[in-house]
Parts: sequence; C-alpha cells; structure tokens
Amino acid sequence: MSPRVVSPTVLAAQVGTPGPPREVAVGYRTVWIFSRYEDVRACLADPRLSLPTRFAAEHGLEPPAGGLFANSMLGADPPEHTRLRKLVSGAFTTRRVAQLRPAVVDITAAVLDRLAPLGHTDLVRTLTYPVPLQVICALLGVPPTDRADFQGWTEVMFRPGAGPAGVARARAASASLAGYLADLAATKRRVPADDLLTGLNQAFDDDDRLTADEVVGTARLLLHAGFDTTASFLGNSILRLLTHPDEEAAVRRAPEVPRGAVDELLRLDGPSTVNMRFAREDVEIGGVLVAQGRQLVLDLEAAHRDPAQFEAGDRVDLTRTPNPHLTFGHGIHHCLGAPLARLEGQVVLGMLFARFPDLRLDVPAGAVRQLRDDHPLRGPDRLPVRYTAA
Repeated sequence: MSPRVVSPTVLAAQVGTPGPPREVAVGYRTVWIFSRYEDVRACLADPRLSLPTRFAAEHGLEPPAGGLFANSMLGADPPEHTRLRKLVSGAFTTRRVAQLRPAVVDITAAVLDRLAPLGHTDLVRTLTYPVPLQVICALLGVPPTDRADFQGWTEVMFRPGAGPAGVARARAASASLAGYLADLAATKRRVPADDLLTGLNQAFDDDDRLTADEVVGTARLLLHAGFDTTASFLGNSILRLLTHPDEEAAVRRAPEVPRGAVDELLRLDGPSTVNMRFAREDVEIGGVLVAQGRQLVLDLEAAHRDPAQFEAGDRVDLTRTPNPHLTFGHGIHHCLGAPLARLEGQVVLGMLFARFPDLRLDVPAGAVRQLRDDHPLRGPDRLPVRYTAA
C-alpha cells in the first residue's frame, strides 16, 4: 500500500458531498472516505492515525514528494512530534511573522510595478508563485540569487512525472534542496543573522536542540507550506473573486482585506481538497471500523460545505463568523504557517485589486484548470488576466 497522495483529479468523482463514511475503490486501492465535518475534524486529531510520511517510514514505502517531509513534524508522531513542534514554535513566532509584513508589501508592490505597463499577464507565472517564493526565502534568509533554484526544486518534487523516472527526479531534487539548506544552515551557525534559519539553529528547550538534519527538514517543510500551498491558495482566491462580482467589489472597497474574508476564501478555495491518514491500529471512528494499515481520505471539500456546520456552505460569505474551517488542519498537526498564509492573502489580494480596478479574466472561467494529475494541490495551472496598462 503506497502512502503517496492520490491525485485530486482521480478523487474528484468520489468526494464533495458530506455523508457517512464509505469504503470505495480508487484505482487499485480500497480506501475509506470521511466527508462529514465532525468526522474529518475527529480524524485530523486522532493519535491512532498517522500522516503518510510517517506511515511510509515505518513500512519502508516510497515517501511522498521525494522525501520532502523527512526529519520534520510531518514525518513524526508523538512524542517526537511534540518535541519538534515545541522547538520550532520557539523560532517561528507570531512576532517573526508580523515583522514580515513590510517585506510582503514591498515584494508585492515590486511585482505589481512590473506588471502595470503590460496590460495582460498570467498571474500564476508572474504573481501567485513569485511572491510566496520570495516571502518564504526572505523568512528563511535565502539570498536572492539562489531563490530561482528553490522554485525549480519544489516544482520537480511535486510534479516529477510518472513512473520510476519521476521518482528519481523527485529524489534528486529533494537531495539538491537538502544539500543547499544544509550548507546555508552551517553558514548561519558561523555567522548568525536575523532570519528563521538562524532561529532554528538557535532554538532550544532546556538542553534539547534541533539536530542539523532537523533544521534542514523543518526548513524544507516550511518552504513547501509557505510557498506551494500559498501560491495555490492565492490563485484560487483571485479566480473566485474575478467570477463573483459582489465579493470582488467588497474586497476593492476595503482598505485591507479582513482576516475573516481570507478565512472564507481558505474554506472554499484552500489548496487541499483532501487530506490523508493511515490507521496505526484498528480504529472505530465515525461509526465504522477501519482496519490497521488502511488508508483514510479526509474530504475537506465536503466537510467545508457540510450544512451541519456551515449555513449555506456552498455560498461565499466574506463576513462569515465563526468560520472553523479545517484548511490548516486540526489538533497537533495544525499548520504553524497559518498566520503567514493569512498575512499574504490580506496583502496580495488587497494590493492586486486596488492596483488594477478593471482586472478581469482573459479566458472563460471554465478554461482555468485547478485540479491536475501531476500536482497534489488544487490551484490554477495558469490565470490569464487583462487590465488597463499604466
């Protein structure tokens, strides 16, 4: 049984409607699909269920994303996860994220300045990927001259292609990224700086510190969580707003996109349509018995539209409150990068729609693909837009 994430396009016919847990065939696998909000929330926090990376390590299987999550919290269960999260939380603080706001504004402004004279562009290529990449690299302390390599390695790890050749490409890219980060972390141990990589080097709890491999593993995890997922979310949100005029107008009127509006876009248009778990033992959950070793597919799409939790859940409501969406997970694996993703959503969406009042899609909305066989996240492969050139 492989822990590799099932392609969203493969699952599209199986997910999206909340209901009781059901066992279905997906390709050559039989998996359990959980789709009710309470069931999905319970699975995310259940310590008897393992993340794919951990399950792969314990059973000698091919790790997801070419081993991107090795030596990180996404590759650990308690008590090791507890130790890692405590150390990383001491370095990746809310204060450090808040200090990034001026950098996020400056990076976004510089990108929009380059786009202004064009009158048309593909926002995936020119905005939604470049901005999060530059932000996470600024957070980690990666020199600007090296940032293009980061994007290349990440794209290969998440779009390696099929078969043994794809596995080999993912492994090679993962190894290149790990080697670079190991060298950079060693440099920052000799010459500390005001960045997260230095903070991870210096993180301690009593006599406990992150090992050199754990610093690299955590940096690779943050690169994925702060770059690829945020880029997909931004593209989804822009598409949503450009196809919903009332909500687009509300964003344009606000001096800054409210956090609540960003959370609503995360609920409806988050980068993950599903989450995965594996049963470490026989587990009774949601009224069914899942045998040890079986794969669970947690249907976030359905959970986020469950009428038992969200009134008119199919409708976008930028003022929705409360909004306990599960885009950032729940329980011990709740995403540490949630404040950074919200910050980028507020800044990038606000500045984009303020800068280009007549921004509009340059293709029919139905022509924009968000689910792709070669990528585990939901996000536009391209987002052609047009606007009045300045």
